[in-house]
Amino acid sequence: MSKLLDALLTDLRSQRFTFRLMGLELKPQAPGGPRQVLRSPLTFAIMMLATSFEFCTVCAFIAHHSSEIVLCSEALMHGIQMISSLLKMCIFLCKCRELVALIAAIQQAHIAADEQLLFQQQSRQGQLLSGIYTLMCAGTSVSFLLMPLALTLLRFHATGIFAPVSSFRVLLPYDVTQPEIYFLDCCLMVFVLTFFCCSTSGVDTLYGYFVFGLTAHYRCLVLQLQCIVQQSRQATNWAQLERRLDGLFVQHAQLLQLVDRFELAFREIACVEVLLICVLYCAVICQYIMPHTNQNFAFLGFFSMVVSTQLCIYAVGAERVRHEGLRFAEQLYQQLPWHLLSSRQRRLLLLPLQRAQKETHLGAYFFVLGHPLLVWTFRTAGSFTTLLNALRAKYEY
Repeated sequence: MSKLLDALLTDLRSQRFTFRLMGLELKPQAPGGPRQVLRSPLTFAIMMLATSFEFCTVCAFIAHHSSEIVLCSEALMHGIQMISSLLKMCIFLCKCRELVALIAAIQQAHIAADEQLLFQQQSRQGQLLSGIYTLMCAGTSVSFLLMPLALTLLRFHATGIFAPVSSFRVLLPYDVTQPEIYFLDCCLMVFVLTFFCCSTSGVDTLYGYFVFGLTAHYRCLVLQLQCIVQQSRQATNWAQLERRLDGLFVQHAQLLQLVDRFELAFREIACVEVLLICVLYCAVICQYIMPHTNQNFAFLGFFSMVVSTQLCIYAVGAERVRHEGLRFAEQLYQQLPWHLLSSRQRRLLLLPLQRAQKETHLGAYFFVLGHPLLVWTFRTAGSFTTLLNALRAKYEY
């Protein structure tokens, strides 16, 4: 059982699986070989086109029922998640080379066994959380498709009348009351729901993978610092201490460059996430507080968990990277034997110390990812919900 668990929690296992279902491959470029992230353009194009078509039908439904706030809020929930998935994958496709190169930089080899152990621990934690989030997304897709399908079949078995049950608010250009058309529409939804599950879980957990990778790098620096300080107390060769500290500071500067690359690679995706998540969370809350019919509560439960976890991945992940950077700066200040250093050596260490104490902020153009943004998003979503509820009470009664 432990061997099976180790195999499932290997590096990037869940991310490679979800991206492969969409026809993408997260493999670094082989030496001298071509770098091809898009393995199956046909599969990816079919999923994109199917999702775009369903998004258009949702927009048509909202335009047709613009005076009914309850129905519009439910359709808005599906539409925003679709446009979020489409935008995420378009941005990912534009930045795939940089992201794959970033994966290779995170996975650089470390010789020391204790550093390898740190990376394995962080990787296992990241893959475990990625697997749980992927199961949430899969539960959302499966419940969205199977619950209405099961109710439709049970009603047909009980009454002999084929009356499709659907909680998906769309205005379709074809008649789904025909069994053959309904079957084809379910096949189309398989592509749409697979795209939602894989794009959401793949991109979001890839962000989490980089967070855990950067965490491991910072903790390796702390471990190296402790080893250098311990060896310096047992010897009096200060020239050797300076060389080791120089190597440590070079690695820290490279790590800061890696953090900057990470921020630039995910800036657009994080911006899309923050801008859409407020309205999306508002639409989800409305499903609980507004009267409605034919609600798929299994889907709604899974989807609520996915939406809540989405923003937490970005906000809490950014906070974790910031805290790890501050922790290294704190250890650097506390561990170094300042009382044994000469005035020249102390002056030379001021610049690296100042660079380490500068806080790392992961931004998304107009926003800084972190706990304050998380609180602001939930407050804004609550304000939108109150506004929609007031409009419904004013115009629908």
